[in-house]
Parts: sequence; C-alpha cells; structure tokens
Amino acid sequence: MVALRYIALAVFAACAHGAGDKAISEMPSLTEQMTHVLHTNTGHIIFQSITEPTPTSSATKLPTLEPDSEIASSTPSPFEQARQSDGECMASGVEDWDRELQIGGVFIILVLSFIGAMLPVMGKYVNWLRNMRRVFVVGKFFGAGVILATSFVHMMGAAIETLGDSCLDGWLGGFDSWPALLAMIALLAMHLMEHTMGRRIARSALSTSAESTQSGHGASTPCVDDMPLKETPSRLESHEPSHVHAVYGHMDEHRKRLSTYVLELGIALHSIIVGVTLAVTGGTAFKTLLAAISFHQFFEGMALGTRVAALTFNRRPFLICMLNASIFALTTPLGQVIGIAVRESFAPRAPSSLLAMGVLDALSAGILLYSAVANLLVEEFAAFEFHQASRKMRIVCFAAMYAGCAAMSVIGKWA
Repeated sequence: MVALRYIALAVFAACAHGAGDKAISEMPSLTEQMTHVLHTNTGHIIFQSITEPTPTSSATKLPTLEPDSEIASSTPSPFEQARQSDGECMASGVEDWDRELQIGGVFIILVLSFIGAMLPVMGKYVNWLRNMRRVFVVGKFFGAGVILATSFVHMMGAAIETLGDSCLDGWLGGFDSWPALLAMIALLAMHLMEHTMGRRIARSALSTSAESTQSGHGASTPCVDDMPLKETPSRLESHEPSHVHAVYGHMDEHRKRLSTYVLELGIALHSIIVGVTLAVTGGTAFKTLLAAISFHQFFEGMALGTRVAALTFNRRPFLICMLNASIFALTTPLGQVIGIAVRESFAPRAPSSLLAMGVLDALSAGILLYSAVANLLVEEFAAFEFHQASRKMRIVCFAAMYAGCAAMSVIGKWA
C-alpha cells in the first residue's frame, strides 16, 4: 500500500510539471526513483508483515469462531452420562473405613443395648433397685417416644430417601408413595397377626376354664371352640365371680405377652437394618451415627425391658427376662457383623441394595408405628395403674414421652 502511494505521488508530480519534452526528459529519473521506492518499501512491507500482525479495520475484521460456552465443550453426551450414572450406582466399597473402630462399635452397641433392657428387669429382682421403680416407668415412656419418633423421622425418612434415589429411575413404575404404602401394609399385617393370635389365646383360656368347671362341678359343658366367641361371656357369667376374674386375668396376661413379643419383633427387624447401615458407614459420619444409635438403643431397650419385666412367668422368670433382653441386645450387633462382612462388595446405590433397604425401612416404620401406638401409647396410658398414679406422675410421664420424641427428632438431623 505504501509503494502504490509513492507511485501515485510520482505520477501526479510528473503531470504537475507539464507535458512535452520536459516530462519526457525527466522520465528516466522518475523511473529510477519509482524503482528505488518500490524496492525499498517492498522489503519494508515484507519485513513488517513477518514481524508484526497486519492491522485490520473494524469494517473488515472477521469474527472469530469461539464455542458458545465452556459448558458446551465439557458437557458429556447422553451415552457418557448413562455410563457415568451406572458407574456411580454400581460403585462398591466404603471410603475411610476403620476396622478397629467398627469392631469397637459392635461391643459398644451390645453393652448399651443389654444394660438398657436389663435395668428394668434388675429393678424387679434386686432390692436396692426397687426404689428406682418410678425412674424405670419414666424411662419406659421416654422410650415409647423414642420408638415413635424412630418410626416417623428415621425409618420412614430413610425409606423415602432410599426409594427416591435416582438409581431407581424406572424401577418403581413412577409411583412415589411406595414407602407409605409398604408401611401401611406392615401396620395392617401386625394388627391382623395380633388379632388372630389374641383370638386363639382367648379361646384357649376359655376352653381351659370350661374343662376346670367340668372337673369341679361335674356338669356337662360343650367345648368353647364349638360355639361363637361372642357367646362366651354369657357362659362365664354363670361361673363364680372369682373364677371369671381369673379367666380374664389369664387372657389379659397372654395379651400383654403377645403385644410385648410383637414390639420386640418390630424392634429387632429395624435394629438389624440399623446395624448394617452403621457398618457400611465410614469417616466422621460413622462416629455421629454411632452416638445416635447408642442413645437410641439404650432407651429403646429400657422401654422393651420395662414391658418384659411387667410380665409374669411360671418357670424361671428371671432367666426368661434376661433371654428377651439378650435377644434385643444382639440384633443391632448382628446387623453390624453382616455389614462388616459384605462391605467390600456392598454397593449402597445399586438398585438391588436400594430396593432391599428401602422396603425393609418402610416395613420397619409400619411395625414400629403400630408397636409404639397400639402396644405402648394406648395400652400404657389406658392402664389402671397409670390412672391410679398421682397427677404429678402422669404429667411427668407425658413429658417424658414428648421428650423422647423430641430427642430422636433432633438426632434425625445427623443420623
């Protein structure tokens, strides 16, 4: 561009000096100047083009082709996303897992569970603990609140979270209420089982009463199993009042024993799940969960132990009570041992694992809810002994139950 500018100036200068011979005479020198200018400026242009970028005007500047955003270049394809999701869902093993701490946790849970369940039992048979009877009663209602909050906050919450995991997309048919449905099924199943077994116990007690009446009076009485249950009270009315009271007392004792065993079954099922969950947890989360479960197991054991201690057994009552406490104390450690054994191959987000844990959590929530409401709240608050207690004691029992619910609900934030 500079060379062309010099050429144009030279031509203009030649024209300005006139035409004719003078212009012609000056043409060789002009030609030499033009050649010199072209030679000099061409080299300068070539050197400048090598060493410096050629400037461009805003009108002729071409837009650079840049990606719309960095996200577009880094976003994986649908195939890569699916492969990533499968890898996350099928990942096995536990990070930051401490074997010594896990084994120590087994014994911590075992000891605290056994102490919580055995304290009320020991209070029935050890003299110096009998003065703490009110403490055990308050602990029982506190434990009832713990069990109730466990069913709602812990088990139901865990079931909703587990069955709502993204790794189960397409497995549940788009139905989001599986946890509540499974809990309701478990609750109704527990009610049906308790009703069926209670009816059999009632028939057995009435049949025993009829046989004792026949042997005592020599009267011919049809078998109780051959007549409807609704007719049995009229048959009992013909007996002596003391005998009727004994029959109903026998039925009531069997009903309490049945409800206690139903409560223990529900607690045992969810305790195994809790133990497995604890064993496959690592890092600082394990210590938090261990503290929460220790608190939970102690007061849950106290609620169960108080119910067991209230039962009467004809043979070796202390041994039977200790056996029930031992069964409860062993359930969570059993789950921990299972979790420790399978931790390396256990994939917590695999569909099979999520389905198993979610279904068991939901069923446990229903069982614990039925046990807490039907076998603890309704039964204990409707008991004759509770209504005979002082007003202050009743208020303390209500406060203890509410405190148990509040404590486990707060713990639910971390575990």
